[in-house]
Parts: sequence; structure tokens; C-alpha cells
Amino acid sequence: MKKTLIFAIVAILVSVISFMSCKKEDKNDVATPSLDRAPMLVNYADNYVIPAYKAMVADLKSLETAANTFTTTPDNTTLTALRSAFEKAYTTWQKVDVVGFGPAEDVSLRMYMNTYPVTVTKVNSNITNGGYDLEQFGNKDAQGFPTIDYLLNGNTNTIDLFTTDAQATARKQYLQAVINKMLQNTEGVSNTWASYRGTFTSATGTDVNGSISKLVNAYVLYYERYVRAGKVGLPVGAMTGVAKPELTEAYYTPSLTNTLLQQAMTATIAFYEGKSFDGTSSGAGMKSYLQAIGTKDANGIAMADVITTKLKQAETRLKTLNTPMKDAVQSRRTEVLALYDEMQQCVPLLKVDMVSAFGISITYTDNDGD
Repeated sequence: MKKTLIFAIVAILVSVISFMSCKKEDKNDVATPSLDRAPMLVNYADNYVIPAYKAMVADLKSLETAANTFTTTPDNTTLTALRSAFEKAYTTWQKVDVVGFGPAEDVSLRMYMNTYPVTVTKVNSNITNGGYDLEQFGNKDAQGFPTIDYLLNGNTNTIDLFTTDAQATARKQYLQAVINKMLQNTEGVSNTWASYRGTFTSATGTDVNGSISKLVNAYVLYYERYVRAGKVGLPVGAMTGVAKPELTEAYYTPSLTNTLLQQAMTATIAFYEGKSFDGTSSGAGMKSYLQAIGTKDANGIAMADVITTKLKQAETRLKTLNTPMKDAVQSRRTEVLALYDEMQQCVPLLKVDMVSAFGISITYTDNDGD
């Protein structure tokens, strides 16, 4: 009798343990479903990232050509053409900057392309004294698009500065050196992607070395720090309470600032949705992957759709701001703060909800004080 009872108890314990083990496995399967991430990585690499850097190289070559023409014959016609090439390249950069991972991150491309505000005293010192090295970290705020903006639009007598001014020749050389460095760095990243593509598309794991972790971290960082904070939060003084118009992007070309922000928001949405760089096609992306996982918000709405809705709401509010950001952060500060709040609502959706659903971790620290 005792032996029978013991066997019965053991059988029950084995059943309970097996049941709990199965439930645990089921729970893990629900939390991190076994979904194929390869198509998403291939789509991003082939249809967005690689074409993006090729387009950026092409625009920078056009900018270089326009600069060479202007420095050879500095007049209003060649200056207008150069400014046009500058604005086109700067706008394209907004679509390229979203993919600042892999080779771009390795060489800190963003830092040397678009650190603003430009330090004018440093630029002028480099022009006057010569002997500058644009590879040095200390010169990150004396090159790139912000520096070109200052050189072409920072003074009312641009033609004179490139013709009759005592530093005219040195100024021409500096303009060309800045553009050449931008082109050189971007071409390097573009060429490296040819070999990095295989590494990127094959690293399908969700650990910190996996491509989805690197891609998503770079994407969320781009939106949180460089779009939401850099283009809006810091200039409007969202955290400090004091507007600082001098922190706006394209400070010397106020009419361009909002265009750059709008392009950045469009790129943020397009990249999330898996669209191609030229916008003509769509493929597997973060949105479709999130849809496949099936995560929903507290109201039972698919999180993939919630993110799209919130991002587009911010984009819509931005379109109503028809005053240049440089002026709007002061004259229409309440509206800019409302835009910032709208953009901020997207951050936890991306940084917490989406990241959690993907089973990855945020590996960067946000300490920009915005």
C-alpha cells in the first residue's frame, strides 16, 4: 500500500513538473517567436542602405563640381548653382542619416557630416592660419554641411569673400577641402557596404551583435536624439525653458531648416515601414516584423499600427508649422513645444514597446539633456 502510494505521488510530481516545463517553453515561444528576420535585413540592405549611400555620393560629387566651378569663377550665377547643389545634398543626407550603423558608425560619419551649430571662430581660424586637419575630432564642428552653410550663406557679401577678401584663396581651398572630406568619407562607407552586406544580412540573431539590434538601436537613436531633440527639442528649449535659435539646423539658411526636418520625419516613417530609398517599393521592415509578432497595446490595437499612426500625427503637425524653425522657436514657441510633445510620444513606443517585442536591448545612453 505504501509502495503504491509513493509511486502515485511520484507520478503526480513528474506530471506537474512536465506541465510547468511545457508552459515555460510556451511562454518563451510567445515572447520571442521564431520568425525569419533575414528578409527584413536583405530588404534594408539592398533597397535602402546601399542605394542611400550611392545617392549621397552622387549628390556630393555634384556639390564638388559646383564648388569647383564657383571657386574658378565666383559670381552670382555660379553661387546660385552651388547653393542649389548644397541644399539638394543636405536634403538627401536626412534620408541617409537614418542608417548610421555598421560602416557609417565605425567612422563616425554623422559627426563629420552634420555637427551643428558650426563653430564660426574655428572655421575662420582654420582659413586664416591653415595647417588644419579635418580628421581631427576637434574639427568636427568646423566642417560638413553646417560649415558649407556658413561659408555660402553666413554673410551678405559672399562673392567679395571669395574674390577680393584677403583670405579669398584660403577660403576657396577650405570650402573645397570640406566637400572633399565629406565625399571621401561617404565613398568609403558606400564601398565598405559592398563587403559588409553579407555580414549584415547573415547576422539574424537578437543579441547585441545581431544586425536587428544594431539597426534598431541606430534607428531609435536617430529619431530620439537627432530628429526629436536635435532638430526641435534643443532649439526650442524643451527641457531648459529657454529657446536657442542658434541651435537650429541650417541656421544660415532658415528657409531650408523645416524642409530638412520634414525630410527626416518622412525618412523615419519610410524606414520603419520597410520602404525603398527611392520610395517606389516596399518590403519586409520593422513594421511587418512587429505585425508578425502580433504585439498589441492596452486597447487591443496592433502596436505596429500604433507606431505608424503616432509618427504620422507628428509629421502632420510639423507640416502646419510654416514659419522657419529659427524664428518659430521664439515667435511660435507654444506650437513648436506641441510638436516636440507629439514627437516625444513616439519615443516610448519605439524605445520600449517595439524593442521589447523584438527581444533586443537598447545599447546606447541618451544623455543629451533635451
